[in-house]
Amino acid sequence: MFMQLHGLTKIVYQAGEWVTKLVYANLLWIFFTLMGLGVFGLMPATAALFTLLRQWIMGNEKEPAYKVFWRTFRQEFFKSNLFGLLFLAAGLILRMDIIYLRTSPHIPFQVLLIVVMCLSLLYFVTLVNFFPVYVHFNVSFFQYIKYAFLIGMTQLTSTLMMVLGAIIIFCLYWYVTGLIPLFCMSLFSLNVMWFGYRSFKKIENEQAELVSSNTQ
Repeated sequence: MFMQLHGLTKIVYQAGEWVTKLVYANLLWIFFTLMGLGVFGLMPATAALFTLLRQWIMGNEKEPAYKVFWRTFRQEFFKSNLFGLLFLAAGLILRMDIIYLRTSPHIPFQVLLIVVMCLSLLYFVTLVNFFPVYVHFNVSFFQYIKYAFLIGMTQLTSTLMMVLGAIIIFCLYWYVTGLIPLFCMSLFSLNVMWFGYRSFKKIENEQAELVSSNTQ
């Protein structure tokens, strides 16, 4: 009985610790986003948030959260904003194409609409997986997009869990609006980073098994 109570107490304590950390991380994200005047602060602040969450998921809490944010925000400011502009431009082009093609009843345009819708789905998969890839790997500029696309498509279960988790969190915010100022971005990001990191570990384990089998 004592061991069960001790185990439950430990779970409650860890849950409370994560709640506190997520609130603090969310406040840091808001602060650094505003520090970049909103538009220019959004991408580097989000990159810093994912970097922090990745460290926490990996059990690395040696570096203070504020220092992680400040270091990542400064280092990734220009590159992350460039990615933001790239995704924004691609998203606007896809949206305008869909709006235009939907107005035409002609079959060739309807076929093109299907193609653009498929491209939009691939765009969405890449976007969802982008930040976990961005903070986990150290590759060239366009390799980040390539990795996000390939991992998102090959690890569809994790991608679907990211989307499902985001829907559940959105519904939670919808019914409990008081949570929005406390967790608006950090909880969404934790969901995405958690499943993203699981995908990376799964790929690493599969590669290790493949190397092991080839050396035998």
